[in-house]
Amino acid sequence: MPFFETVQEILSYYTCPSTCPAICCKIADINMDEKDLEMLRQTPEYKDKADRIESCNEEGEHHYKICPPCPFLESDRCSVYDSRPGLCRMFPFNICNMPDVLLLFPCDMAAGIFKDYVDYSEKILKQPVPAATIDAFEESHSSINTKLNAGLPIPMLLIKINCLLQFKEYLGSGLRFQGNPEIPV
Repeated sequence: MPFFETVQEILSYYTCPSTCPAICCKIADINMDEKDLEMLRQTPEYKDKADRIESCNEEGEHHYKICPPCPFLESDRCSVYDSRPGLCRMFPFNICNMPDVLLLFPCDMAAGIFKDYVDYSEKILKQPVPAATIDAFEESHSSINTKLNAGLPIPMLLIKINCLLQFKEYLGSGLRFQGNPEIPV
């Protein structure tokens, strides 16, 4: 995944709030490859759980799948955090079926990322995020629990990977904390 390193660097500037209810581990399948499975198997106390992860062949592609809720979730915390699969390491970003695009799940950590992205777009790019996009993300974020409880889909924000590359540079420059709108793009 060529975008994995970009996402990892962006996420290094954020943390899940202590009140995070671990929605990511409760609502979606976690697809992983052999490398992810081997990392989980190397944690001795969780080897039995890792050995029970199902092997799948979907659309001619072999992978492994953890069905929700994740068996490694304990008291709303990941018990194998340092060995978690790549897909988990990307959350709240999700893979999209469109090329060069990722999805942003509207959890609390993503709300902080999105706020910084909006500030970056306005101050640095001088290209404000459309109000309708901001409103849609905020509505999705504020109604996430209601929609989950009702079994309704959670709308996610589409973000182009090339925009994330520039956003990563902005975060790395430290300007997010200085309020200085000058950054080479």
